[in-house]
Amino acid sequence: MNSEYIDFHSHLLAGLDDGAADPGESLEMARILAGFGFGTVHCTPHLIKGGFDNPPDRVRRAAQSLQRLLDQAGIDLRLIPGTEHYLDEYLPELVSGALTVGSSRYLLLEAPFGSDGARFPAMVAQLMLRDLVPLVAHPERCRAFLPSAQEKGLRGALSLLVGRRKAPELEGSLLWSLKEAGCRFQGNLGSFAGVYGSEVRERALFFLRQGVYCCLGSDAHRSEHLAVMLSSGFEVVVAAVGEAAAQELLKGMKCEAH
Repeated sequence: MNSEYIDFHSHLLAGLDDGAADPGESLEMARILAGFGFGTVHCTPHLIKGGFDNPPDRVRRAAQSLQRLLDQAGIDLRLIPGTEHYLDEYLPELVSGALTVGSSRYLLLEAPFGSDGARFPAMVAQLMLRDLVPLVAHPERCRAFLPSAQEKGLRGALSLLVGRRKAPELEGSLLWSLKEAGCRFQGNLGSFAGVYGSEVRERALFFLRQGVYCCLGSDAHRSEHLAVMLSSGFEVVVAAVGEAAAQELLKGMKCEAH
């Protein structure tokens, strides 16, 4: 494997959300991620108002603390503090000073799984006007991004941002219109491994073949079965698009424009 691989989405930090339960599990997860070939891991706990309140300073301190433990244990991973921001009505008040993806303008977002996406266009437009680029996590798991989903008024909200290009399989969908507006999308390796079921797996493969994703992430929450999920998911991606394209996604090379 390749130490240039970057995990753009993980729940490695203990006790902040529904991820690692304690520092011991964080260390075991880190060993597995490093063994797979990741050299850099973005630590992205949930930020959900009233659910998981994780302001940037708390995440930074937790990442620094875990980095010390990794260094002491000889686990060769570079941790970058980040956040998985919940795309709801409270998001605009939480993005001032938010942790972006490293030094980029990307803001990692999680769309509510059951949402119809009606609010997304206006909220995405607000973020872009603040010079932030939405990086939407695991769209294959969200109902609003089903290939059959229509624009739902998207043109009006993003009319100044969208450039028209042809994408016959997805044209007219909410997902493709957001992509045309400048949003980027991160796929879960677990989705390709079938962790979330066959429908999500097939949707992830469809999006992969349509060029939707700019990067991949483990979205790791636990150490159990993590190694199998990573290797299985990677094998499926390689089988679908080839080794070179799979490595590009794991290195985030398609995200470098921002």
